[in-house]
Amino acid sequence: MSVPDRHSWVITRSRLMERLEKGTRGPLTVVTGPPGAGKSILTASWAATGRRPGPVAWISLDETDHRPEVFWDLVVAALEQAGVADIPRRSVGGHEIFCAQLAFALSGRAAPVVLVLDDFHPPPGSDLVRDVPRLLKAAGPVLRLVLVSRSDPPLPLHRYRLTGELVEIRGGDLAFDVGEVRELLAHHGVRVTPASVGALCERTEGWAAGLRLAAMTMEAYPDPDGFAAAFAGDGHAVVDYLVAEVLDAQPAAVRRLLLRLSVAERFDAELAVELAGPEGGELFAAMVRENAFIVPLEHGWYRYHAVLGTALHLTLRHEHPADVAPLHRRAAEWFSRAGLLEEAVGQAVLAGDLPYASRLTVDGLAIGRLLGLSHGRSFAGLLADVPDRAATGEPEAALVAAAVCLDRGDDDACAEHLARAERLLAGLPDDRAVPARLTAGLVRLVAACPARPEELRDLVEDLDRMLAALPRTRPREVQALVRYAHGLLELHAGRPGHAEEQFRRALPAAEEGGDLQRRRCLGALALAEALKGGFRWASHLTTRAGQLPELSTSPGGHRAAVVHLACAWVALEDARLEEARDELHKVRVSDDSSRGGLLASLHDLLSARLDLAAGRPDRALKALDGIGEDVAWPWLRRRIRLAEAEAHVAEGRVADGMEAARDAGGAAGAVALARAHLHERRPGAASRAVRPVLAESSAPAAVRLEAWLLDACLAYGEDDRTRGRRSLERALRLGEREKIRLPFALARDWLFPVLRQDPELLRPHRRLIEPIGPVPGPEPGQAPDPAVVGTLSEREREVLTLLSQMLTTDEIAEEMCISVNTVKTHLKSIYRKLAVTRRGEAVRRAHRYRLL
Repeated sequence: MSVPDRHSWVITRSRLMERLEKGTRGPLTVVTGPPGAGKSILTASWAATGRRPGPVAWISLDETDHRPEVFWDLVVAALEQAGVADIPRRSVGGHEIFCAQLAFALSGRAAPVVLVLDDFHPPPGSDLVRDVPRLLKAAGPVLRLVLVSRSDPPLPLHRYRLTGELVEIRGGDLAFDVGEVRELLAHHGVRVTPASVGALCERTEGWAAGLRLAAMTMEAYPDPDGFAAAFAGDGHAVVDYLVAEVLDAQPAAVRRLLLRLSVAERFDAELAVELAGPEGGELFAAMVRENAFIVPLEHGWYRYHAVLGTALHLTLRHEHPADVAPLHRRAAEWFSRAGLLEEAVGQAVLAGDLPYASRLTVDGLAIGRLLGLSHGRSFAGLLADVPDRAATGEPEAALVAAAVCLDRGDDDACAEHLARAERLLAGLPDDRAVPARLTAGLVRLVAACPARPEELRDLVEDLDRMLAALPRTRPREVQALVRYAHGLLELHAGRPGHAEEQFRRALPAAEEGGDLQRRRCLGALALAEALKGGFRWASHLTTRAGQLPELSTSPGGHRAAVVHLACAWVALEDARLEEARDELHKVRVSDDSSRGGLLASLHDLLSARLDLAAGRPDRALKALDGIGEDVAWPWLRRRIRLAEAEAHVAEGRVADGMEAARDAGGAAGAVALARAHLHERRPGAASRAVRPVLAESSAPAAVRLEAWLLDACLAYGEDDRTRGRRSLERALRLGEREKIRLPFALARDWLFPVLRQDPELLRPHRRLIEPIGPVPGPEPGQAPDPAVVGTLSEREREVLTLLSQMLTTDEIAEEMCISVNTVKTHLKSIYRKLAVTRRGEAVRRAHRYRLL
């Protein structure tokens, strides 16, 4: 009848002591938790050392103590032992009269009294369910009741909760936090690292009894950190405690249900029926309500406390070993019917049925989960043993083995399993053949795209047919992979705009999954942009791709050649030649570029262009010859001929260069032809060749830039500085906007002297030009050329003065009493004489040379 003694190893849990102090300032406090959670120890510790509002009467109850006549006698004895005087004795007149007398006696006290009922759980229908709340209400603010139990007592707790008169301390509150675990271990003289403390806290879920048993073991353990790292709650002491306290205390039917549900990480009432029959479903509600070791989740799901789940599964394997695999198989089938594929596959693996797990994976189109290409936990760890045990004659097992090997980075084993799977596919019925063939195509697509266009086209058409034959929704990662394949097909066809659209549609789903597919999508999108001449956006995309690991982690150990190819192209156009060379080297060692095909040909083309930029046309021609004449892509042949034209001209074989430029055709071919004419000192022919390109706004930005730059070179050579400056400024603005620097680097011999004489033109474009090399200033004693090619008339000076006052064209016309068209004529003349193209620039230049 007295408060239990406080053991020396008990630590003071201040946060919970404060909760108890708060609770005993009101009428009712409920402390519930599983066996060994520390409920009684906490309450006794508070009663012995905490701030109490009055004397504490303590009753530790067992099953027989819940009979009303025994219970009320114990209450009287406990109150008297606590020093509460004038307590009435129970008579034969009935419990209701006695409760009224006890309430009257307590209500007359000046100081409160705390009554602790430890392990209070009266059976349903007991008079105590009615009489205890009556006593609490009738005694007024004097009686403070603390109920300690493994489950909620059968009292109207909702009423006290609603009025704010209830303080609850639940199992989650009783769980030790990291600081309390550290203090408990210190009490036992155990010193471990913070990581070990955290691991122990996580694996026990803060369960007090488990921590205490672990601490006792660690006292004499030579490697306490090693013990903490390996602790799983499956030691004899923990298991024996739980079996005795939880399992053996249950009726046989509940015991059977508890054991059978231990095969699943989570369960609900329907799974209980599946594993334990109709009787299990009937017992389920009471079991989860009364067992504090069962943790509620969402939507009707529950799980075992980690240590209880481990103990129950060990007991099931010990007592019923023959039932374990069939229970896992039944759970797998139930999870599959419920559409919970990950748990279905996990249960099939635990059942030892890897062929069934493989069929579930393939039929569920979970190849993306297996390769880490989708959101959620990868299946690769679950199915890691399939490659070693895949000789079952079933294509699904071979497909899963191929995917697991691909995830490991073992391409040879992947190809071997994939080839065996494709041989076995012929014998499958249609309902299994569609998802299996689709899975085979997706594995092949992720492992290495077909190098030849016709093979890629056949693969994409097969994937489209398989997807169309599916009667259900396709996973996002599957659709993303197929769109990625469509994008590659468009690239092969020389339609980068269409490819860009497919890659953009694939990117959102790819970004939810593994880093390899994300890098591939970003790199392919950047490559499409580069083929269109959009290097500004290509640079942005390669920067994003560069934030992901070069060697993928999901699937593991792969390098995306398309990313390095796009990075090399962006670096080349930005005149970062060494960086471009490094990226091209990474392309050569990538998994998906070593089999020839488009990426390999683009690699060789960029290598040739890099040699040209470095002044080695002989090496460039050798690299171009290595691509071969039977290139499967007409658009790529044109790009090869353009590079050959530039190389031939650089080597002095101008006729060969002109022939290659004419073969290439288009705007880029016209620019190459104009460059060849200029090399032969025929500026008129060069000007006639490049002039149509200047008016072709649909030409790629890089081609238009080279055309304007070439026109500027021609104009300055003809001493037409107005046209030269105008064309050069357009080229500079285009290069700045599109992040294209290479043409300026190749033109530095004539460009830098021009910019040295025109610092005003250089100033806004220094960020573009200076990485190419320092632009020398004017020679000593030499003033910059003002680039004014004519004297302004008085009328033009007047227009320029009004222009400097921020007047519009209409306002200038009104001020000068002339027509708007006349003002525009004056402006054109001013722009020509000052070698500018915009009014703001004209005003700045006029001020600079004191023309105003």
